[in-house]
Amino acid sequence: MLWPDEGIEGEQHAVPTMRRRAVRQGRVRPRGPADVPVRGVRAAAERSTSAFCGYRFPDDIIALAVRWYLRFRLPYADLVELLAERGVHVDPSSVFDWVQRFTPLYKDAARSHRHCVGTRWAVDETYIRLAGRWVYAYRAIDEHGQVIDVYLSDTRDTAAATAFFEQAIARTDMRPHRVTTDKAPAYPPTLRAVVPEAEHITGKMEQQGIERDQQHLRDAEIATHPAALQRHRGYRRTTCPARVAA
Repeated sequence: MLWPDEGIEGEQHAVPTMRRRAVRQGRVRPRGPADVPVRGVRAAAERSTSAFCGYRFPDDIIALAVRWYLRFRLPYADLVELLAERGVHVDPSSVFDWVQRFTPLYKDAARSHRHCVGTRWAVDETYIRLAGRWVYAYRAIDEHGQVIDVYLSDTRDTAAATAFFEQAIARTDMRPHRVTTDKAPAYPPTLRAVVPEAEHITGKMEQQGIERDQQHLRDAEIATHPAALQRHRGYRRTTCPARVAA
């Protein structure tokens, strides 16, 4: 049985019904104009300029899955389950491919929604496994709760802490007025050398914000780019997927 192409007078493109149905369902990609219904030509042309072009799932499905992963740090299996509850059946490997492809674009889209870096920094380090290797991750957040910078080191000493602060100040062009840390002996000499004007505060109560923020890093193996360690508050904005698609 053949499906004549609609809307083209005097021409009938002989396309098997089963293949046309498979194209509509997204199981195979169209091979040419005869595979695309006339009513879908405009939509296909519009999507050709989108960052999601070439993927068989709709733009909003891909955008939602990537945003959920970045914003809520959900495992791929949980993302697949949430999508399945909404009638979207996708393999975890596909979600993994989406995350790898679109995370840099989401970073660029979220950057404009970030606050200016604050002057009250909370700094802490934790031991994580990154791509099969155990390293120390130095992180700092400001009073707005956004990540200032991340630094990975094989050691936990004054040299590593100094390198982290110098990198954070160079990248943000901001010097903290107050720094909160734990009672690790590496921080006092580091702060005296790098930011001697900053007030240094230690204590568990003051560290609750950074401890809670990096809780997801502990006992977790992260096999992605180190940029995935950063928590971009801009992902809360629903305009990010639209900017990526544009």
